[in-house]
Amino acid sequence: MARSLACWHQLTGWTVRVLVSEVVDGSFAVDDPAGALLQRREALRPGPWTWLRQVHGERVVLVDGPGDGVGSEADASVTVRSDTVLSIQVADCAPIVLAAPGGLAVVHAGWRGLRAGVIERASECLAEAAPGPQVAIVGPCIRSCCYEFGSVDLDALCARFGDGVRTLTRQGRPAFDLPAAVRIVLERCGVSSIEFDGVCTGCDDRHWSHRVDGSDRRQALVAWMEAS
Repeated sequence: MARSLACWHQLTGWTVRVLVSEVVDGSFAVDDPAGALLQRREALRPGPWTWLRQVHGERVVLVDGPGDGVGSEADASVTVRSDTVLSIQVADCAPIVLAAPGGLAVVHAGWRGLRAGVIERASECLAEAAPGPQVAIVGPCIRSCCYEFGSVDLDALCARFGDGVRTLTRQGRPAFDLPAAVRIVLERCGVSSIEFDGVCTGCDDRHWSHRVDGSDRRQALVAWMEAS
């Protein structure tokens, strides 16, 4: 059943709420049948969602109201509007929420998006829209225990983020530490508080994993601001 990842009360008088779905809530893959997908969204959080066609890039969409920008090809969205639901779909990539006084961003960050700079771009866009200190919550994603990685790509990521992202799987194979890389980037962006859900999508049967079982189904992370 969907669980709450965060409930932040802002000095602006708004509250930021963050939910992540689980297998029992059904798949939120954007190519699922539209009727069933709408029912699942309404059950999780009623009202229009701004969902994205994610492409593992750095593009960020500015959302000006409920449902604005829906279906955009992008991997992050930002809003300063209350009651505007931002969402991303994941099976192993890191779902991230950034919040600042009066503003909110959601980010889809796998290794390609990290390399492209999607977190930095989202943080910059949020800072432009809502200046002030930023905080972050990182939802369930694949962790190093399940994330075997090829040496060429792993070397390139270590060159970008440092050797701290190189580790081993449970079986002792070379692995990429996605949460560690996310933390490094968020800290470089000056994010003042970073929280992690800590759940591995490869280990925990509450979530789907594309890397472990080849699933094309997705869980959703949704975030919005509302009057306190």
